[in-house]
Amino acid sequence: MDLRPDEESLAFGLTVRTLLGETAGTEALRAAWDSPDGRVPGLWHRMAELGVAGLLVPEAAGGLGLDAASAVAVFVELGRAAIPEPVAETVVGASLLARAGGEIAQRRVPDLLAGKATIGMGLGRGRLVSGAEWADVVVLRDAGGLVVVEAADLELVPRPSIDRGVRLATVAGDVKGERLDGIDPDAAFDLMALAAAAQLVGLGEAMLDRSVGYALQREQFGAVIGSFQAIKHQLADSWVANSFVVPVVHRAAWSVATGAATRARDVSHAKLAASGAALGAARTALQVHGAIGYTYEHDLHIWMKRAWTLDSLWGDRVWHRARVAAAVLRDDDSVPGGGR
Repeated sequence: MDLRPDEESLAFGLTVRTLLGETAGTEALRAAWDSPDGRVPGLWHRMAELGVAGLLVPEAAGGLGLDAASAVAVFVELGRAAIPEPVAETVVGASLLARAGGEIAQRRVPDLLAGKATIGMGLGRGRLVSGAEWADVVVLRDAGGLVVVEAADLELVPRPSIDRGVRLATVAGDVKGERLDGIDPDAAFDLMALAAAAQLVGLGEAMLDRSVGYALQREQFGAVIGSFQAIKHQLADSWVANSFVVPVVHRAAWSVATGAATRARDVSHAKLAASGAALGAARTALQVHGAIGYTYEHDLHIWMKRAWTLDSLWGDRVWHRARVAAAVLRDDDSVPGGGR
């Protein structure tokens, strides 16, 4: 089994990284955090022009027709940039609509692919919706599966988040929408959890890169702090932890793409491991940066808060650890999905 991404996937990921580097630097992120809209002007349309919104949408429906394994490189770059856009939600949501079909899909998928609309996702058993404030349509889970609803027809109650680049809300009142027939809600949830795990990999790498750069510049006692053993060991441990997560995420992506019986277990393993590595990178970054790292004026908090937020979204570590344990104790390859 070769879990390595193909060259085309890596090349597309690098293209996305270049675009985000040009349009979503720290100044743009800070402006988005402080603006009522909370987004980087023009970024979503440029990403749509690349085909990002249709990453997982079949070619017959106008998308790129990639699978989860090929999409990992893009999700990693979204995390590395910590952009305040509902990209993962829209990428996954657009693929669900395109596969399910129906009136809303016919009307909305072209707008999604063109960058004229976005999707909010509420696939857990509660009513928390990620990307809600920006959503034109919302995909929700109920007792019967998944439904898609026009955002204008929902009563969305904004919920605070430590990460101002993630807009959350809960749904109040009754929900009447179009059912997404033929879509497994547990598989959809796992796809969102996989996207979060891949973003956490990018976040960990970004925080480590920033920490190494700072350690090679900051001087104490006439030497750069990166030459101190205590700093070197922390950075090395963080690098090892994040590196070990990468193949775990790729294995989960392969399981999602192939519909493997181990999908739920593998996704939970990936989300659990990626969360741990990213939170470890955040702690290390904070230690390396010292007192300046605690301030709002320093950019580090943007990546740290995104890591903390994604750690909790789409199943926290406690929930995913329990799901992995259930698979191990059952001593077989299957485990109930049960989107949290």
